[in-house]
Amino acid sequence: MKKISRLLIGIAMVGAAATLLAACQKKEEPGPAEALGKKIDGAVQEAGKQIEEATGKAKEQSSDTGSKLGEAMDKAKADAQSAYDKTKEGAKELTQKAGEKMEEAGQKIQDASKK
Repeated sequence: MKKISRLLIGIAMVGAAATLLAACQKKEEPGPAEALGKKIDGAVQEAGKQIEEATGKAKEQSSDTGSKLGEAMDKAKADAQSAYDKTKEGAKELTQKAGEKMEEAGQKIQDASKK
C-alpha cells in the first residue's frame, strides 16, 4: 500500500511539474481561428469608432439644421404677423371708405327726395 501511495504521489508530482513547465514555455504562434478572431475584434472596434464619429457628425448637423429651421420658422411667423397686420389695417380702411361712400349715397338720396 505504501509503495502504491508513493508511486501515485510521485506520478502526481511529475504531472504537476510537467504542467508547470508547459505553462512556462514560450507560447506558440496563434492558430488560424485565433488570428481570425483577433482580426474580427479589431474590425469590430474600428467599425464602432467610425459609427461614433458618424453619429457625432450627424448630431452636429442636425443641431445646425434645427437652429436654421428655428430661425426660418421665427422669420416666417414674423412675416405672417406683419402680413396679417397689414391686411387688418387695409380692411379697416376699406370699411371706413365704404361707410363714407354709403353716407354720401344716403345724402344724395335725401337731397334727391327733397327736390
